[in-house]
Amino acid sequence: MSTPHEAEGLPEQVRRFMAEQGLPEPGEAVLVGLSGGIDSVVLTVVLQRLGYRVAAAHVNYRLRGAASEEDEAWVRAFCREQRVPCHVRRLAEGAVARVARGTGGSVQAAARTLRYVYFEERARRLGLRWVAVAHHLDDQAETVLLHLLRGTGVEGLAGMPVARPIRPGSPVRVMRPLLGVRRHAIEAFARHQGLGWREDASNTHPRYRRGVLRAEVLPLLEARFGAAVVPKLARTAALVRGYVDGPFAETLERCFDAAVEAAGGGRALSTDVLAALPQVWRQRVLIEALRRWLPDASVTEARARALARLVPAQVGRRLDLPGGRVWRERGRLVFRPGEARPAADPAADPAADPAVPVALPGTTRFPGGTLVIEPLPSVPASLVTPSPDVAYVDLDRLRGPLVLRPWQAGDRLQPFGMAGHKRVSDLLTDARVPSHQREHVWVLTDGGAVLWVLGHRMDERGRVTPQTRRVAKFTYKRPPPRPPADAAV
Repeated sequence: MSTPHEAEGLPEQVRRFMAEQGLPEPGEAVLVGLSGGIDSVVLTVVLQRLGYRVAAAHVNYRLRGAASEEDEAWVRAFCREQRVPCHVRRLAEGAVARVARGTGGSVQAAARTLRYVYFEERARRLGLRWVAVAHHLDDQAETVLLHLLRGTGVEGLAGMPVARPIRPGSPVRVMRPLLGVRRHAIEAFARHQGLGWREDASNTHPRYRRGVLRAEVLPLLEARFGAAVVPKLARTAALVRGYVDGPFAETLERCFDAAVEAAGGGRALSTDVLAALPQVWRQRVLIEALRRWLPDASVTEARARALARLVPAQVGRRLDLPGGRVWRERGRLVFRPGEARPAADPAADPAADPAVPVALPGTTRFPGGTLVIEPLPSVPASLVTPSPDVAYVDLDRLRGPLVLRPWQAGDRLQPFGMAGHKRVSDLLTDARVPSHQREHVWVLTDGGAVLWVLGHRMDERGRVTPQTRRVAKFTYKRPPPRPPADAAV
């Protein structure tokens, strides 16, 4: 237990820790994540006392009914009392649950995601570089044990870093000024200063793993192995962190860059480079790609294994994930954000998209673009077209009806000049159409048979011959290119 003297010395302990860890000096403007719990209340008061210019950010998740509203009201009142600018995000009811369903994660993980999104947004609007959160030494010990029990890698044993970008590439950084402080010291300081706070019963509820560790496991370990269990677990995390942030990070970056460079750049990894890596580094490079390029897809053991299975898989295989897809293409894996969990795969499910009847003559708009059919007064002197998006067709050879639909597995046609038939999938392979683009390919059918693979090849059945009397010009107008899923809006 802490003495009154030790409680009074907490701000100085935090100041020394921040200086040792290279965190910003007093005078810096900092946004504090303020839940209303004892840890974030003490963090706010201590940073103020040390001379930081503090603003607070609170998220009302609306998960606990009246208690959530009382938390928000308490935080607002506390900030008025402390003369701290207060910023509150009130989420819509059910927002956290919807995010959890969309990502396949827990409600707690979804709340954390929404919390950090808001912290970054508010910090950037205020022009702040730092967000402070109130994790302490006991939290670090719990985190290491949780990761260990889940079956973690070396990074999990490193626990929480003292500081990191709030997300990859962000100029806003998260820091943990209390990471060197025990929970009992924080509680003693709060009592000594006469501070109030809000209690969240879920913090020790046995329904949650962290609650079990906090209320049962760590007290038992301390009773059996001594009071130094928490500092020793935290020291282990610090030692592993030194390795993770040093030689481990350097090797990972070298392997990752090699896989990207060999794949031609962009959001892609060379399967040859991946296959040549030791299994432990291959898996870690894949996880790194997932974290950088599909951040909505939380990393799980099952997803890591599924990614690894794509490396030796056939071209055209894919993995659907929250926030995007990973495609197996020739010599590489391509990570495509924004192609999240489709209801069906047009290339595998004929009912995935509705068939679109075609106006003859006329203009037909459909999800894959626009088709314009113009009857011509006579057969053109030259049948050479300026692009594969234009074709001349003998109208008298059509049976009807004309229908547009996404191509399907098993589709075949007899391309101009060929004696036999060819599968559309083979045609797209020969044309080197990337796997992630194939699902956007549509076909025009005549009487149920493929007449034209739009933008690629026409079936022999539509060929204009010397006997042709009625001809039409078919023009496929592609949709405008979509901006990248992560483009600024």
